Amino acid sequence: MIRLYCFPGSADNYMLWLEFATSAPEWCEVAIYEPRAHGFRSNEPWDKNLEERAADAFNVMRPAFETHARGGVSEGAPFAFLSHGVGGQFLALIAQRLKRVLSIEPLVVFANDSPPSNVATLSPEGYDLMCKDAYEFYQSFQAGTARQIDKMRANGDHKSATALLQKWYRSTRMFEEHSYRVMAKGEPFHKFNCDLHVMVAKHTQDALLYEKHFSPEIRAELDKKKKVTGSEPESFLLWNRDAFKKWETWTAEDFYYVELEIDHDAAKNSPVVQKYVFTELAGFCGMSYP
Repeated sequence: MIRLYCFPGSADNYMLWLEFATSAPEWCEVAIYEPRAHGFRSNEPWDKNLEERAADAFNVMRPAFETHARGGVSEGAPFAFLSHGVGGQFLALIAQRLKRVLSIEPLVVFANDSPPSNVATLSPEGYDLMCKDAYEFYQSFQAGTARQIDKMRANGDHKSATALLQKWYRSTRMFEEHSYRVMAKGEPFHKFNCDLHVMVAKHTQDALLYEKHFSPEIRAELDKKKKVTGSEPESFLLWNRDAFKKWETWTAEDFYYVELEIDHDAAKNSPVVQKYVFTELAGFCGMSYP
């Protein structure tokens, strides 16, 4: 009765969304976009920028999109968008193209701990370091990924280590540079004609309150992260609450800001997020959930 199109963030692949897709109620079909050079598409070339990746997403998913359009087998059937993390930057790019090419628009949009395109993730220092030395940057920005790369190298698997670093670096840079282009425009380049929900990971936002209780090793890692992230100077968060609230200017309809009892990493497949999204969709379909 309704279709939900999902758009991933940095370094994601289809399998990382599988739990969300298989948990969907029978009246909701979930379609997940997997970028080139990721997952099952690992042998395809990297996109040069986010606009190119959005064009690929449109082309890959076009057969499904066309079923909603005039003359399609489910003409006028409702559909929704869902993103996670920096994948929120996809939403307006895809919606803009759908409206221009097929004259269709989503019924509702969900940004799952996902900032809009006019919010940077990195500080200027962080961006410069990423461009200069990706490995050193990830030692500060995402220490867990750097340790994973170190382990692969120690085991002699330099090919996998290089591939992992490239996957994170290329995606992060692609999304970050797109945000700079959007911010330079000054205004949102697309307005959704539907309700827009931003679901914020409360546990991640509240982590700042407990920083003094972290171990010295973790605090040392977070101090390095503060220098490369784009929220406040003394914050290790990628985005703060004000950043998420900037979504309000991207819709002509109602805007909903809600904080859920989740952290960022778990938000992708969290039952809490599933309940929120599918309950909202159920209301549109006249169904009940769960």
